[in-house]
Amino acid sequence: MNMNKVLITFVFTLISISAISQNTHYRKDDRPQNVKEDSHNQYQSDRFGEVKILKALEMVGVRIFDFPISPAFEKEYKFSVCLNEYVEGEEIKSDDIFPSFFSKNVYTYSVKDTIEQKDVWYFDYIPQLTIFTKKDNDTTEILRVGHLGGEISGIKLHTKKMRDGQFYNWRSYSKIDWTLNEEVPLLVYASSYHDGKFERFCGEVDLSKDEEATKELLEKSPHYYIITLKVSE
Repeated sequence: MNMNKVLITFVFTLISISAISQNTHYRKDDRPQNVKEDSHNQYQSDRFGEVKILKALEMVGVRIFDFPISPAFEKEYKFSVCLNEYVEGEEIKSDDIFPSFFSKNVYTYSVKDTIEQKDVWYFDYIPQLTIFTKKDNDTTEILRVGHLGGEISGIKLHTKKMRDGQFYNWRSYSKIDWTLNEEVPLLVYASSYHDGKFERFCGEVDLSKDEEATKELLEKSPHYYIITLKVSE
């Protein structure tokens, strides 16, 4: 991946690494998820229902995919998100989206000490991964991938359209429990395929529910991307 073309946003990743090395204590972050992600409520996340927001975003070509981490982390691991590209069923490219200094499964947060009136820092383990997608034009999809430790954006997925009527769709997996040192698929961005008469695509939204439909899609789609999660020591 050409990292010069990718925007990296640091939230607390580097702080996490240095803070932990300085004996920062672990403390379970019990704040609601919307407070963790919008601590100043600048997006008024306490007022709007998720479905309304998702429908509004889809109108402008934006999708959001949340992936809770299961089983929950209890120790520090390396946390990798890979983007794998396939043509005619063969992998032609694989990139680790997160650079090495950005690949820990921890983040830091602060709690106000009411007596000393200062921020006390703690670390906790990342509870979920979020992927935002945006259609840039008819041939390009742009990704932003992040968690509470930070995010990386500007990742481009290019389509390979060869005929009229051909289209691409997102499909996700619901069975995403991680296994140490194995890649677990999260998302697929795939092209439709032509059956001789019509353009076809897997009708099942959740690729974990119908293994045969998923197998057919990945065997017949001429071009697709798979985003995977890998946890390792």
